[in-house]
Amino acid sequence: MKKDKNKKQNKILILIIIIAIILDQITKIIAFQKGWNIVPDELDTSNNGYYIIMTIIIVLMIIRYITNDNTFIKLDTKIILSLAIAGAVGNLIDRIWNQNVIVFMHLGNDFHFNFAYIYIGIAWIGLAAILTKNVMKILKDKKKEKVIKDEYQKNKNTGSTSGKKN
Repeated sequence: MKKDKNKKQNKILILIIIIAIILDQITKIIAFQKGWNIVPDELDTSNNGYYIIMTIIIVLMIIRYITNDNTFIKLDTKIILSLAIAGAVGNLIDRIWNQNVIVFMHLGNDFHFNFAYIYIGIAWIGLAAILTKNVMKILKDKKKEKVIKDEYQKNKNTGSTSGKKN
């Protein structure tokens, strides 16, 4: 039963990754064909091999993590990490074929991006939200545990217990 659920989730994650990569690449092709203001993300391509190798390693590590049968990894975390994979692979494709990341959306003079960067940004924000939610739950549980412990100590010190009749 658990294996079937994981296989179904993995298929959904693969579909998300593939659709996101295709959307990223199609928008880059359209931007190129329309003659939009396309600029390379970095002018120095001497570290391109390093970026390619590091991206491959990190993507493989994330894939290994989200396909693990660990029950503590929730689907929302896996989906967020799938977007990070899609963004990384979208930019990896650019680095391999174009020796640079293609960006065509601009905010001001200094901020250039593409859909792959948007996916990565969503992943960072999503992971921060998930982490915050989990930390808040842990703090709430610890506070609840402390209240119970304090109540127990108070009852122990006064000699009364909630289960005894006086």
